[in-house]
Amino acid sequence: MSSLPSPFIPIPNLHNLRDIGGYPLPTAPPTTVRKRILYRSADRSACAASPEGSQQLHSLGITTVFDLRSKPELDRAGGPKEFEGIQRIWCPVFEEEDYSPENVALRYREYAKRGSEGFVAAYGDILSHGGPAFTRILRHLAALPTDAPPACLVHCTAGKDRTGVFCALLLSLLGVSTEDVAEEYALTDVGLAALKPVFVERLLQSEAFRQLGEEAREGVERMVTARKENMEATLEMIRERYGEAEGYVRAVCGLNGEEVGRLREVMMVGVDGAEVEKPVL
Repeated sequence: MSSLPSPFIPIPNLHNLRDIGGYPLPTAPPTTVRKRILYRSADRSACAASPEGSQQLHSLGITTVFDLRSKPELDRAGGPKEFEGIQRIWCPVFEEEDYSPENVALRYREYAKRGSEGFVAAYGDILSHGGPAFTRILRHLAALPTDAPPACLVHCTAGKDRTGVFCALLLSLLGVSTEDVAEEYALTDVGLAALKPVFVERLLQSEAFRQLGEEAREGVERMVTARKENMEATLEMIRERYGEAEGYVRAVCGLNGEEVGRLREVMMVGVDGAEVEKPVL
């Protein structure tokens, strides 16, 4: 893990950990997404067993962790792992019934389709179900102080799909370009490279793929990737379906104009000491 490039942060047993801040925003004076306020990662449970890993997580200033996993995932992992001094907020994207073997199989098949169509369908499903979870995170961020806000971490199991959709939604809401949002998403291919063989073999043993024979491996290989074009197509779907990210945040998450403005104020920081331009609502 120590060989991973920036923006990845090497912590023992915690994969795909990175800061989503630093991306430029189209404002005058110039601003960027604030760093050291929101991190993303894969499941951090294994990190809890390492005193060094736990200490490093604290050193990032993380005081709140948002766990997007479903109950069946938590049960398979042996339950949630807590960190002293860090609040864990469980906000599953999918309820237990949405994570039935049948529904999971359908979702897996979408991911495994050729091209971006399957990812767009699967990510649309995440957006449809994820309103309550995403609302909780967005309102938490909007309530933070603008002066030295404490940091948060959001994760699911791999930190790729549910976490990726949320981070893309937030970055798009702030005004980060489609190119930059898609490139941030694609970093997950680097962050999960060491785990990819494990994921592939595990998925090949699942009921959703065992019946596909030789076609299964090709589909699974597509499923575990985070290609830039898949997120670009997803962002286009969001624009068509909801009218930009803000349309989703207002209609599905229920945030009003004042809350959206406050969220932007918290998440934006001036460049070279410039004042952050207040967003026009």
